[in-house]
Amino acid sequence: MSRQQTVAVWANFVITKLKKKHNLSHSAFLRVMREYGLIPFLVSNYELLHYYDIEYVADDTARYISEQGGVM
Repeated sequence: MSRQQTVAVWANFVITKLKKKHNLSHSAFLRVMREYGLIPFLVSNYELLHYYDIEYVADDTARYISEQGGVM
């Protein structure tokens, strides 16, 4: 698997965990993803965050959204 594929699969795990953890509908979660740039955030922070478990990364991503003024 290429590095890009590895990052994409990891980001998908994080996004799925975040969506389920906060019980968001698909449309509500898509809005949050676009508004706060979750894909670029996860991809750019992969090197640091992939060492942590998905639960921690989901919490850290929610914290990032909160710091940007969003609510999960």
